[in-house]
Amino acid sequence: MNAAALRLLTFGSLGYARSLAKNVVKGALARPSHFTADDILFRQYVRQLSGRGRIDRITCVPSTREGAGSQSLMTMRAIEFARAQGLTYVHTPFSEIHHADRPMHEWAAAWESHFNLGAGEATVGDMGTHDAVNFAFTFPKLRALFGAEDEDLPFDESLVRDFRRKYHLNKAPRAKASPSICIHVRRRNRHDFHSEDATDMACLARVVPQVRAILHELGVEHTLRVFSQGDPADFTLLDIPESQLFLDADPLWSMREMIEADLLVTTRGTFGHVTGLLCDGIVLADGLFPSQRGWLTYDAGGGFDTAALASAVSAKMGSASGR
Repeated sequence: MNAAALRLLTFGSLGYARSLAKNVVKGALARPSHFTADDILFRQYVRQLSGRGRIDRITCVPSTREGAGSQSLMTMRAIEFARAQGLTYVHTPFSEIHHADRPMHEWAAAWESHFNLGAGEATVGDMGTHDAVNFAFTFPKLRALFGAEDEDLPFDESLVRDFRRKYHLNKAPRAKASPSICIHVRRRNRHDFHSEDATDMACLARVVPQVRAILHELGVEHTLRVFSQGDPADFTLLDIPESQLFLDADPLWSMREMIEADLLVTTRGTFGHVTGLLCDGIVLADGLFPSQRGWLTYDAGGGFDTAALASAVSAKMGSASGR
């Protein structure tokens, strides 16, 4: 038995005992019982040790204080873990997502349909989640128990292709008049509880002119749009016409526009990272998250491999621009 298993048994037993005591009181008050994600993991592991079953199903119910990018990325990580460990992933649809701009049931359902991550997976309706371990709140312990990597790594490309396939299942292809260049600029939402800073605009202001210079040098006719939040005055450093700024637009529409971009420049945050994962185009990322195979990244000073970007743009957009 490894150290992770010993810790789970030691601390898990104390937590499970507390939950049992609380549920006795709830029962006396005719209130429904509740066990935490850690309790369920502990219970399943004890059953496994006693030969009465094994940990074979996981689900993902992320924190409701997280936005669509964070919750979808956590769900992708749960699917990744299940595939790698030979477990069954049981999909739990989104129910509450931070930053809602419409009634919560409509907001959650819209993002559920947008990502389509449950397509082809076992679902709550098929199997229930009573004994499924919630990856979102137990992943450090699960990874330790299964001897998996203790940090997020780039997704396997075959899994990324499957996420893209799921995403496109309920979306008809759309024609474009010219190559699309999209830039995502993460800004702090006034209701955002996270401590991460907004995009370093000075850094991005060094990235964007280099991208535009490459497109000009190659003669690529294109449309360029910036997607973000805030006021136009916040983006003066980028030297982009106000007509090309899409601020506080519908986030589902905005993400789809960026996913379908021929060249996507992402900035920090899970929203931009997930958008990059689902994008079939060229991705130039800030490198905050593990960079996917084929992505280009820029550093804190806005520097990146301009020759590599020029080569990628020429290969992908040359014919579309008549070159």
